Amino acid sequence: MKKTALLLTTILALLLTGCNTKRQYFEPETTDGSMKLSSNLPSSIKYTSSGGATLSNGNIITKDGLNSNVKLQDGFYLLSENNDMFISTNINGELMVTDSTGAVVFSRTFPTSVVSASLENNLLAAVSAANHIYLIDIFESKTLMEYKSSEISAIDSRVAAPLFLSAIIIYPSLDGKIYIVNKANSQILRDIVVSSENFFNNITYLDVVDDYMIASTAKRVIVINPQKTIYFDGEIKSVLLDEKNLYIFLKDGSIRKTDLALNTLAKSYFKFAIFSDATISNDSLYIAEKTGYIIKTDLDLNNPKIFEFSNEIEDKSFMGKGKFYYDDEFIEF
Repeated sequence: MKKTALLLTTILALLLTGCNTKRQYFEPETTDGSMKLSSNLPSSIKYTSSGGATLSNGNIITKDGLNSNVKLQDGFYLLSENNDMFISTNINGELMVTDSTGAVVFSRTFPTSVVSASLENNLLAAVSAANHIYLIDIFESKTLMEYKSSEISAIDSRVAAPLFLSAIIIYPSLDGKIYIVNKANSQILRDIVVSSENFFNNITYLDVVDDYMIASTAKRVIVINPQKTIYFDGEIKSVLLDEKNLYIFLKDGSIRKTDLALNTLAKSYFKFAIFSDATISNDSLYIAEKTGYIIKTDLDLNNPKIFEFSNEIEDKSFMGKGKFYYDDEFIEF
């Protein structure tokens, strides 16, 4: 009985402490003006993924901008676009590959929803919500490989897409691993552990530059080259690549610019800032801050300018090349 009373007292104390905790907001002392969404989209953003955004009317936005010629089926959202072929899926595990005319090239229903996918010629590489990786020949509708990685409990909403290189395919898993698959025989050559957290440990960023492979989870950035493997640990919000430099955005409002060896070249700090997304345009870095600001710096994180945005970023948004899309409007930097 005493133990029960003590437990209840402890829980009550924790609840009261939580209720008295005041949320801290990004509040710059001065601003450099305002920015407003200035152009209209055909409809509002309904879904977002690492590969793009899908509007309520089925049109899509990729990094290159709005494509109003594409109209996905109702309930489907864009995963990625590869050479005018569009991979879309829905929450029921249905996946479709369509061409620029809307014709269905391939379709399949998976046991669970597909969270990321890429396409090269006849090969479709996909990762499912159950942490299965697939390689499928879409011309023959044949599964060349299916591998079940370890079970997961929760994932970050940002999920990187598989990468096709000349002889291999790099798969980002949902449990903090990368799988290297031989394209010729569909065999897994090796796996690499990026991070070993229990929750929200999926690969959120994946890219290759020259001989460097870059991957990130919410806790670690890893760079692998033929000579060595380098790590950067932190509470990571997102990663942006600019030629051979990385911008690492942290959840405490810090930004680090590094080279591909993760050597810090510059850093900046915006107290309590919640970074939503970022893009580079005209030799400037533009960052959307969730509580309602656009932060602009030069590429060395100097000369910051802070602009008040139209309102707090509460709904789905997407950052393309030099453009920020929000709700049913966008702004070009």
